[in-house]
Amino acid sequence: MTGGRIEWEHRPGEEFVLRFKPPLFKILPDETRGHVKAVRKEMLLTLRSLIDAAIGRMEEAEKKRRTKIEVE
Repeated sequence: MTGGRIEWEHRPGEEFVLRFKPPLFKILPDETRGHVKAVRKEMLLTLRSLIDAAIGRMEEAEKKRRTKIEVE
């Protein structure tokens, strides 16, 4: 659903996305805005941990591909 101050999107088997357009965000109660900001921070922290895990897996795979060459 699009066109209003609140937009939502959902496809079966996928995520549900809810968007608040800026004018609506400004009229939300202070407590609600605080919760929304906290959720945004948690989502960023979640993304950071996913990226860190992906980097860790890449580094582990790189270590396994290295071959040790003995020099006499």
